[in-house]
Amino acid sequence: MADIKGVREEHRRTALKTVSWRIAASSATVFLVYIFSGRLDLTIGVGVGEAVLKTLIYFFHERAWDRIAFGRRIIGTVESATRTPPVKALPSETVSSVIQRMVTTDIGALIVADRDKPCGLITEKDVLKRVLQAGKDPSTTPAEDIMSSPVATVEYDVPLTDVLMMMREQQIRRLAVTRDGKLSGIVTERRILEALI
Repeated sequence: MADIKGVREEHRRTALKTVSWRIAASSATVFLVYIFSGRLDLTIGVGVGEAVLKTLIYFFHERAWDRIAFGRRIIGTVESATRTPPVKALPSETVSSVIQRMVTTDIGALIVADRDKPCGLITEKDVLKRVLQAGKDPSTTPAEDIMSSPVATVEYDVPLTDVLMMMREQQIRRLAVTRDGKLSGIVTERRILEALI
């Protein structure tokens, strides 16, 4: 999902728009040709030719513009896709406590924070790689020893389009959301996509 550039139309939506517009536009053309020429054969010829040719041009024109990000924005700010309150842990808490909290709340990552200031992130992968695979004892290993730091943050009022671009550029899937520098939640690519549907 890291290559998301915005919301795109499905081909069938573009096709339906093409047909509906073409019916309306061709009807106007056919009407004018008949009014000015009075010839039914010419009217039918122009109508069919114009409808086929312009339908194809319009369809490919729409598909081309759908690939251009210029002028396209997703409505809303990161706050609309943020999980609040955030599930967090203190740097001094044990990994066992972190795992228990992740299981209880059914999440794949949590923020490590000190006095509401995010200082790290722990994911399921961190637990597997830095604790279990490394042979450490989760009941004595503190969260700060396995967290990824520094954690990427974003203010709550940043537009969703900018957040997705930030995730794409930094190749990350999660961001700590702050309000005036204090932790207010966490946002993931998945939550953003769910908010858009």
